[in-house]
Amino acid sequence: MITNRMPFVIATLMLMASVSSVVARPDRADSFSGAQISLEALIPKNIGDWREEPQRILQVVNPQAQQALEEEYSQVLIRSYVNANGYRIMLSLAFGSDQQPSWKIHEPEVCYSMQGFTLHRTETSRLVTPYGEIPVRRMFASKGPREEPVTYWIRVGDKAVGAGQSRLTQLMYTLSGRSADGLLFRISSIDSDLPHAYQLQDQFINQLIATVPAGDRKHLSGLGDS
Repeated sequence: MITNRMPFVIATLMLMASVSSVVARPDRADSFSGAQISLEALIPKNIGDWREEPQRILQVVNPQAQQALEEEYSQVLIRSYVNANGYRIMLSLAFGSDQQPSWKIHEPEVCYSMQGFTLHRTETSRLVTPYGEIPVRRMFASKGPREEPVTYWIRVGDKAVGAGQSRLTQLMYTLSGRSADGLLFRISSIDSDLPHAYQLQDQFINQLIATVPAGDRKHLSGLGDS
């Protein structure tokens, strides 16, 4: 009996969210508005062992994909970093303001597939930091000779959420009369050795969140102080 009612319950929740978004704006925000955050200022150009490499950006970004991102999000930041050994990390952030009721986070699996990549494997994981754990998604994609391991997470409101939970979390915020912004944090590298790639990606993330102030760490990952 419960199983038969599930589609009705889900449909009812979706209708309630739709109605509430039309008839009333959320009366309070649990997170940060677009006017209070600058991705360009938030992310340092020197992160531990890593240095920004501006001249590499045009070689790792699809201009059409970049334009689409900028049309759908409040802010987008894409950078390339390199360490002393010449290993490169590509960083991509997309921020949706709580002043945009219709913003939607597009998960990288969809974006990579639309750009002609083949997805070979995806898995969920938890990235351990001194400030807590982040629920992350690991993905391995290829396009011709390009093999690209990816690590990403999505923050909605005041916390990072697991794979497939961003829409539901947005829905729950709406139903409770609260507003929430969102951020997609993605890094990748060109590397066929997945353990090696993910080890360096985790190192980059840990050095980044250790470098920025606690407030900015909250913006990026939902993590506070240790």
